[in-house]
Amino acid sequence: MKEEIGEGRRKLEEELRNLVGNIFVPEAKVFGMVCGCVGFAADLRGLQSDDVAVFREKIGAILEEISKSVGVEPEFVYARKLPGSEEVVTLTARELCERCKREFAGSKASPRPDIVVLKKRKQKI
Repeated sequence: MKEEIGEGRRKLEEELRNLVGNIFVPEAKVFGMVCGCVGFAADLRGLQSDDVAVFREKIGAILEEISKSVGVEPEFVYARKLPGSEEVVTLTARELCERCKREFAGSKASPRPDIVVLKKRKQKI
């Protein structure tokens, strides 16, 4: 899995640079949360929320592809902004636990003001 994470980090950085210019991806990781969600996340420098809005589908597709390569089936893909700023600091793809599936299923809006939703798979309850 080390190779897939490293390759995913490189691919994300390269694709984002092709889309918007000078972007740096210093870290990528696969994570497990206490609630049961698992995911892929990449820390970023140089990406703005306007860039994410313009390239929402492309960025979502890249994250979905990378997360699947590390064994994560993305159900919720999002960008997290630095609070009080338009700078995007993290891109994340999450496979939701049962509790979070129920929590996000009915919500049409972003769960938090610092989150920009890129993709949310429709859930069956």
